[in-house]
This record gives sequence, C-alpha cells and structure tokens, in this order.
Amino acid sequence: MKFRNIFFGFLRTWLLIAIFCSSSLYAGTDMILILRDYQYTAADYPPYFLREDPLNPGNFIKVLDNQNTFQFKTYNLSSEVDLALYEAEVEPVLSEWSGQIGLLGSNAELSKQFSGLIKMYTDNGLHEATPKEINVATYKGKIEAVSYVGRAEGRAPKIDLLVANPRTLSDNQTVLPKGAGSSLLNDMAHRYKEEGVEEIQLRSVSNDEYYLNRGWRAVPEPEGACGGDG
Repeated sequence: MKFRNIFFGFLRTWLLIAIFCSSSLYAGTDMILILRDYQYTAADYPPYFLREDPLNPGNFIKVLDNQNTFQFKTYNLSSEVDLALYEAEVEPVLSEWSGQIGLLGSNAELSKQFSGLIKMYTDNGLHEATPKEINVATYKGKIEAVSYVGRAEGRAPKIDLLVANPRTLSDNQTVLPKGAGSSLLNDMAHRYKEEGVEEIQLRSVSNDEYYLNRGWRAVPEPEGACGGDG
C-alpha cells in the first residue's frame, strides 16, 4: 500500500508538469506586486451583477450590490483542523466547478480546468514541506472564488492558482454575482501587507493587462523554462 501511494504521488507530480509544460493553454506570465505602496479600501471590489440595458438590447451594464459584501476565509493546509474543513467546505465546490458543462467563453473554461488543478495541487502539496493555504471569497455564504498559495519561509507568497466560479465567467451571464476573484486578490494583498510581506507573486494566464492596470509588473521569463530553449 505504501508503494502504491508513492507511485500515485509521483504520477500526480509528473501529470502537473506535463499539463503546464506541454500545453499552450496554460502558458502565462509571472507577475509581482510590491505591497509597500499598495492602496487598499474595502469598497474597491464590491459584488456586482450584469444586467441587459433595456434601452440598448445586446449591451450589458454593471449593477453594484450595495447591500452585501464578499467575505473571506483562509485554510492553512498544515493544520489538521483546517484541512478537514477544506475537504468538507471547499473540495466539493471545486469538484462541482470542474465538472461544469455548457460553459461559454475561454475564461469560464480556464476556471473550470483550474478548479480541478487546485484539487490536484492540494493533494500533491500535502506531501511537501512548504506550507500551503487555500483562500476563499464567499457571497451570501456561497463560495465564489478560490486561490491556492505556497508560502515558503523567507520568500514571497506565490499565488499558484486563482479561480472564480466558472458560471460567473460565462459570456453574457447576468444572474450570478461577479467580482469575487478581484475581491479575493485584493483581500489577500491587504492581509499579506499587514503581515509585513514585501511582495507577492502570481502566474497570469489569460489577461496580463488586468494585473498591469492594478499595479502588478511582469517578470521576464527565464531561459529554458520547462526544459525548452527560451
């Protein structure tokens, strides 16, 4: 049984490497946010909905929810209590998201794929010494965004994956709350800054401009990434 566990742990690791190194779907840019000058206000990223403009059919307008806010929670995967809570509260949501069908748009499809990857990362990370954490944003008690973060001692926290509910990212989706991913990222930056962290990292996959416009900067790719020449 021990040999079998080792084998499947090894297999999961190489599957993750194969996914990121062989498929252009997951190509991205490493980004860094310097927290010293990061400006935060709780109202920066409130929940909102899209509504079709009755005066201009086919166009959509943003409607803020001024009565509710996103709430946040962190699960320290090194804690047996937090790990059990993650398995009970978050893992079923990730399973639901990764099994979504009928999604419209590339962002929704990426979120679906990455939801499954968070589960794989979590399972694989339990056998590593580097502390890991799961962060979630909820709206009216329902999880709407999830992140997976590695926090090696003495190094900048690295946001390996950040996903929002794939259904909220479907093209022309008008009935589900939006803004959870941005709000979660904002809350994490604020929390790390309060802890004295100088900078945080993430891997941008589909929208570099989104992060550049919010103070992040791109880091040049090292040569030979994933065994390549550049």
